[in-house]
Amino acid sequence: MSHLDDEVIAAAALGEQIDADHRAHLEACTLCASHVRAIEDLAARAGSVHRPEPLLVPPARVWDAIVAELASDEEQLAAAPETTPQEALATVTPIRRRFSGWLVAAAASVGLIVGGVGVGLLLAGTNDDFVVVASAPLANLQTDAPAGTAQVENRPDGTQVLVLDTDYQTVADGNLEVWLIDPNVEGMVSLGFLTATHSEFVIPPGYDPAAYPIVDISIEPRDGVPTHSGDSIVRGVLVV
Repeated sequence: MSHLDDEVIAAAALGEQIDADHRAHLEACTLCASHVRAIEDLAARAGSVHRPEPLLVPPARVWDAIVAELASDEEQLAAAPETTPQEALATVTPIRRRFSGWLVAAAASVGLIVGGVGVGLLLAGTNDDFVVVASAPLANLQTDAPAGTAQVENRPDGTQVLVLDTDYQTVADGNLEVWLIDPNVEGMVSLGFLTATHSEFVIPPGYDPAAYPIVDISIEPRDGVPTHSGDSIVRGVLVV
């Protein structure tokens, strides 16, 4: 059966009126209902987050790249069979990662974050002094294959650190740069260059992972231009 498109999902999450057929589908389909609840939850959290200034504004090609990523996700969403509540619970993790791009687009259209990538838990780190406060699986944007993990740790000195474990390969005539991007794809902060399979980056004060949950790795040419190139290869969305 066909599922609700992103505009209807976003409208339902914002409490706007949707037609009776869409409402009936939403009441019967656990998959679409879960997407509505995800946006509602992110909307509540986004409203309480302070956005630091100034922001780096990404070029239009960054958003274009994200939009291009949505096509295959929407096709698979439309083809997904209706599930029982038990089946939905059993498949929630892979579905949320797969629909990360779709959720970003739906939420960005109404000024919200969408999460959808991975499941984040508040866990004690391997070091008792470190606490993991957000995490996400990373995915290769070309193949959608798993590409490692990202997590944010609170350190004893008060800093927050983004810890990446991901495949690393050198890039000819360029570098791999790590970014945190806000849900509206309007602001971003560069954390530095990826130089190893395990890397740690201090998050600048004021950049809350809840406000900048998109972890992005891009290929940046050595041209001295500080803005995002638009050539992203790996992405994930932190769940706090």
